[in-house]
Amino acid sequence: MHSFLLSAEKGLPFELYPPAVNSNPSVRVDLYEPDSGIPDHKTVAIFSHPTVPVAGFYMFEPLKMMGLPCAAIATRFAGNDATLNMERCAQDVGTAVRFLKERGYEKIILLGFSGGASLLCFYQAQAENLTATQLPDGRPSGLLPEHLPPADKLVLFGHHLGRSQTLRNVLDASVLDENDLSKTDPALDVFNPDNGPPFSDDFIAQIRAGQAARMLRITDWVKARLAQLEQEYGPGADEAFVVHRTNADPFMFAETSDFKGDKNAIQEMNLAGNGLGRFTSLRSWLSQWATEISHADGPSDMRKTTVPVLSIVQKGDHRAHPDYLRQWEDAMGDRFTGHHYFDATHYMDPKKQREMVVDAAKLIAGFALE
Repeated sequence: MHSFLLSAEKGLPFELYPPAVNSNPSVRVDLYEPDSGIPDHKTVAIFSHPTVPVAGFYMFEPLKMMGLPCAAIATRFAGNDATLNMERCAQDVGTAVRFLKERGYEKIILLGFSGGASLLCFYQAQAENLTATQLPDGRPSGLLPEHLPPADKLVLFGHHLGRSQTLRNVLDASVLDENDLSKTDPALDVFNPDNGPPFSDDFIAQIRAGQAARMLRITDWVKARLAQLEQEYGPGADEAFVVHRTNADPFMFAETSDFKGDKNAIQEMNLAGNGLGRFTSLRSWLSQWATEISHADGPSDMRKTTVPVLSIVQKGDHRAHPDYLRQWEDAMGDRFTGHHYFDATHYMDPKKQREMVVDAAKLIAGFALE
């Protein structure tokens, strides 16, 4: 493995901290190449995630052994998504793609695992047709066509719908007041034994409506608060806030999911001091979390792309529920040739399920190099 630290495109003030880092953002690329160097096919698979450092991903080694080089891309927001914006993440992916092309690679395969799937779909959609010239808060995004060289193929693997839809679908719908968590609606509480599990279709529909309503309340408050701050302090004003209780998706309670139906474990995570979308700024909320406002949405962005797609699904992944997969299927259109299913949860076990990992790698390598 070779590691490279690339200079990233500069963003807007205060996107990163401390100021020295904000003025000189960087993108890390960990490149897994065969000892012989770049293969004759000149194809590389890249994997990135908005905030999780992805070096060492268990799929890299088997792919490299099969002759497919891989690159892990760490965005400037790796390890902290409090001020993350998806437009800058896409820009960081583009920085890495340009580097790989300059190194000699000609074909780029986007390996979209988990939250990386929606990021790379967003990247490819913007690479094919740049529309995100403004951030959702109205400021210039700084994205230019030359920042985003298009890729050649997309692999979806353990893919959820994207950060905004994922957060909406795990919000605790019973919360009625963001400033007073004692005010809850027991009829919308997935931890209330009177409601299940098992959960009826009618209850799940009520939960989804409650989650959407809570998401809208938060977003409306964010927009109003941002407008107030901009009026008082100028166009760059921002503010941090906390979103409590973000782990209450009814689909998590399935015995086959990552949580194995453990209600206490799900509730403990819901009440924890950390969690999905827990700490965020106003502007970051609009870019990465606000459903229907964020520019980045997995299926919507997939619909805007034209490249071939491979879909790999883990049966026990609670974020691969049939309702969610149908959105991906519809978005792929004529490119959808079926999902390739594996009997695993969201994360395959690279030791206990070694054969499964190798089989998935064979699928990916075969698709990438055909």
